[in-house]
Amino acid sequence: MAATPNDLVLFVGRFHPLLVHLPIGVLALVGTLELLARWPRFKTPAQNSGLMLGLAATGAVASAFCGWLLSQSGDYDAELLRWHKWAGFSLAAACIATLLVNLSGRLRAYRLCLAATLALLVVTGHFGASITHGRDFLTHYAPGPLRRLLGGSPVRAATPAVPADPLQRRVFADVIQPILRQRCWACHSAEKQKANLRLDGLEGMLKGGKNGPALVVGKASESPMLQRLLLPLDDDDHMPPNGKPQPATAQINLLQWWINAGTPTNGLVGDVPGGEELQRLLGVGTGAATPH
Repeated sequence: MAATPNDLVLFVGRFHPLLVHLPIGVLALVGTLELLARWPRFKTPAQNSGLMLGLAATGAVASAFCGWLLSQSGDYDAELLRWHKWAGFSLAAACIATLLVNLSGRLRAYRLCLAATLALLVVTGHFGASITHGRDFLTHYAPGPLRRLLGGSPVRAATPAVPADPLQRRVFADVIQPILRQRCWACHSAEKQKANLRLDGLEGMLKGGKNGPALVVGKASESPMLQRLLLPLDDDDHMPPNGKPQPATAQINLLQWWINAGTPTNGLVGDVPGGEELQRLLGVGTGAATPH
């Protein structure tokens, strides 16, 4: 198992999301100005492309370096990370090459280099978005033919309606899983497995990730998933991370009940063993709103 990087490496690495926007914005501006330079009134701004490319190259190199440091945390999908890392290094090299060709005065070669760099920017950005938001972030809502062309996954089937009667709701699918979907799946599901952990099914929770199983059946207080939920919000190990939507107390109580009850995945609220406590948490008979 690879050694955990020290805090300084991760501190510097976390500047990657900040720095990455500099080359993106500057390259987009240079590309726009080069297109507008076909008209005489816009030729003057385009003459500053050398300076702007210098900024883009500097930002791309700094961003690639910080991204490499950040990748040492091991919190990202290995395959996507590998593609994003090498695309990022290639983009930094392409920025430097485009700058050098621009300074040499070879206009045709410069424009070809700039076009290739902009195309590489799109590819690198796509992999970066996939790491952060899931593999089909770009393609998920694309029209069917375009989604298939780009290799996107099929549109998910609509989520079945939750029965109006709380007693007829499925314990896992209608009560527990919606909480996990809202609070955990952005980082721990089929599309993204931060720390190699999936929380979209009991099997993934029991298998766990790089830090071991997420839960201990029958023992909520010993389950890392619940322990992290209950940490102070400013603790680095608190989950979901500070700044992300946090589960309500009622939702945490439901997760605690589910683990202590043996993590049942079948059965209805009205007939599952220990269901009286579950019904109380759901407000059955009190008129309280069901927590989701």
